[in-house]
Amino acid sequence: MQIILLLVAIILIFVFICILFLLIAKRQNNKKTEMDVLSFLKENPSKASLYMIKNGMEKISYNSEVKMPLASTAKVIIAIEFARQVAAKLLDEHELVDLEELNKFYIPGSDGNAHNSWIKWIKSNHKEVQGKITLFEIAHGMLAYSSNANTEFLMAKMGLDEINENINKLSLSLHDKIFPFSSAGLMSSYIQEIEKIGFKESIQKISEMTYEEYMGKSIEIHQILNSDKGLGCIQKWNTKQNYARRLQVLESRKLPCSTTKEYAHVMKYIHKEELAPSTINPYLKLLIQRQVDNSKLIEFGNKGGSTISVLTEALYCTDREGNDIQLAMFIQDESGVDHIWLKQKLDLFFYKLLTDTEFQEEVSNKLSYDKGRN
Repeated sequence: MQIILLLVAIILIFVFICILFLLIAKRQNNKKTEMDVLSFLKENPSKASLYMIKNGMEKISYNSEVKMPLASTAKVIIAIEFARQVAAKLLDEHELVDLEELNKFYIPGSDGNAHNSWIKWIKSNHKEVQGKITLFEIAHGMLAYSSNANTEFLMAKMGLDEINENINKLSLSLHDKIFPFSSAGLMSSYIQEIEKIGFKESIQKISEMTYEEYMGKSIEIHQILNSDKGLGCIQKWNTKQNYARRLQVLESRKLPCSTTKEYAHVMKYIHKEELAPSTINPYLKLLIQRQVDNSKLIEFGNKGGSTISVLTEALYCTDREGNDIQLAMFIQDESGVDHIWLKQKLDLFFYKLLTDTEFQEEVSNKLSYDKGRN
């Protein structure tokens, strides 16, 4: 009996210490500022990339030609193709789509509640018409709420080849082809089933895949989800194992990659309405642009992304003095040590960078060593 009580006491002490450690860490993280984000960038060149254009001129270049995972920021390219097809009248933005069609690609628990948040928004704002929603609202949900289900529906609707052709049209020479990266989250279970192997073996298989092989398997899964048996497969393949940290880190590593320099320039094309044909520009801005509730900015558009080990952001803005800024920042931190607080403080960093010229100079100076390399 005494041994049992001793073990219980040891466990309780251990739990108490863990809770105390987490509370201390949370308190320290809450105190962090934009300067801590800058310090992280400076001290972790292998994990971070930043590129900023101001009034048409390069302002900051930090590892800006190093390829890094895009996460949901890649949805900007999908939005560009959507605008192209609407402008070319290949798509009707007012076409009504049954919400059940989107559910084919909805993987519960995989998107940080993004899709459900969008569903709640369209219903509360009366965008839904008898269980249907317009293509425009689907595209808006892909960008504003980062719905993965909407993204994969649009991939199926428009075609992956057509989406990826924009990489060539925009001369993004370092950009990987885009594939159904939400469907890829089911790959471990899919491989286990078709190859009759275990979880550990499936991780090994995935890690050994080339980019083309991984993309091909993702497309296979996407096509299955788009079939009549898709919902049953999601229920079968969407297991707890899929959310193991080591698998999610591996999947993040396998995402389409590009550079901050390429994405800052893409945001410039959108911001300055330089895309061809010119008819797509105003329409694309409707999708990308966000409401500005700030006295220092008059125009703002963005698309971010995040996974368990990746944080990305591409944005543009115009301030009240007429200065135009476009930037992109990518972070890949597989250790996870700084991920939580960075995610919380990036908005603070961006706001300061966009609105404070002295801070812009400080960031430029601290990260300036990279200019000779790019």
